[in-house]
Amino acid sequence: MKISEDIYAIGGKNNGAVLAFNAVKDPMHSTFKTKNTDTLISGKWLPWGDDNLYPITFEAKLKKTGVAIGGLEVLTAAHFGTGFQLYQGVETEEAITFKERLASSFPEINDFFTRTKFNITISEIILDYETWRIAFPEYLLSPNGDKVISIRRLKAADCRFEVPDNTGIINNIGVNTDWVNYEEANTVPIRCFAANIPIDEIKEYCRQKGIRKFTIPVIDTLLVEKTYPSVGWHSSFKNGWVDVVLSLPEFKKQMFNQQLNVKYVIHIADDYFAHIYGTAWDSFSDQEKQKKRTDLVDLIDNELRGNKGAGKSIISPYFRDRDSGEIIKGVQIDTITQPQSSGEFLLDGSAANYEILTPMGIDPCLINGGAFGGKSLSGSGSDKREAWTILCAKFPIKQIRTLQIFENIKYWNTWDPTLFGKFPNTNLTTLDKNPNGQTKIVN
Repeated sequence: MKISEDIYAIGGKNNGAVLAFNAVKDPMHSTFKTKNTDTLISGKWLPWGDDNLYPITFEAKLKKTGVAIGGLEVLTAAHFGTGFQLYQGVETEEAITFKERLASSFPEINDFFTRTKFNITISEIILDYETWRIAFPEYLLSPNGDKVISIRRLKAADCRFEVPDNTGIINNIGVNTDWVNYEEANTVPIRCFAANIPIDEIKEYCRQKGIRKFTIPVIDTLLVEKTYPSVGWHSSFKNGWVDVVLSLPEFKKQMFNQQLNVKYVIHIADDYFAHIYGTAWDSFSDQEKQKKRTDLVDLIDNELRGNKGAGKSIISPYFRDRDSGEIIKGVQIDTITQPQSSGEFLLDGSAANYEILTPMGIDPCLINGGAFGGKSLSGSGSDKREAWTILCAKFPIKQIRTLQIFENIKYWNTWDPTLFGKFPNTNLTTLDKNPNGQTKIVN
């Protein structure tokens, strides 16, 4: 007889007993409620930056900062390497070996890679991740939800997180291609799942709810941030070093526009002409005297101007003043000192380049990140090779996040579990080390 929910009485009158059935729930990690203090967009979307336009304002500075653009290209190239490559683990009694596999050896995988242009898609996602430390791949499911049939990149700068629910979970992202001129009707919500949710749980949830497309953000570890990660190498854009770099060209331009662009001043004593022409000088008209002066100035100017004047000497007579007896220089040429011509700001530019590249983890020699006329940071071939090797050695902790995209698809589509992906890289060597001058790096 049922006494209460999940409690029953069993047995006879004199030897009855009470049996309780306790519903056992699967163990779960702790959940934490979040308190949002941001000003929401349309009361729903979390702003990226104080004005929700951080990606736009950052990119406006980035595209003007050559050393940062070069550094970002190095990061993206080192992360992607020679492209996504399939590997297969083989276990023997002696060891576990890994060998490269052709995608064509696995027809279903090869068809997926070909149809989705997988390497191009991954390279775009990597660019987003290296720029923002967050990327949004969109997974598209088959009509019955059993297979992931496509993947594409949602441009990170277009995406915003939805405000978390009461349990602290973000359920959607909003995608809008124009947050500057925001219109709620143009924001498309897309289901969002955290990267730490098991794929089989996501698969079952999508089956129950009829979800056929969603994103699992590729996101860096958050320290004190709530949603959008704070990118380490963006520090130089926030602490003023990038402003230093951007101000130098404009400052130099204004300086050149305002300074006197004359190299020499030529002094010619009138006694010079009297000495050269003798008593005839006094008989010249004023126009003839001025022409003689002009002809001499033009002659000296032509001889000193440009490359043809390099290494030439000018011989000018000295005279004595007829009245005082003081020596008079017939022709005197003085050099006009050019302000800022000795490169006073080159050290500032070089220091700013260091401050931009250091948080990126990039040795300046990889992009010749010095200042023209300053100390060379180009490095030798060995410097570049070792700098590249060290940089590549730092990438596995990043690549585990972007490679998780393949792992998610592999698990969902029940592909061979012994397959996994890597981003091999190439390192140049000397010919005595390798006849073809290069070797492969696989982390």
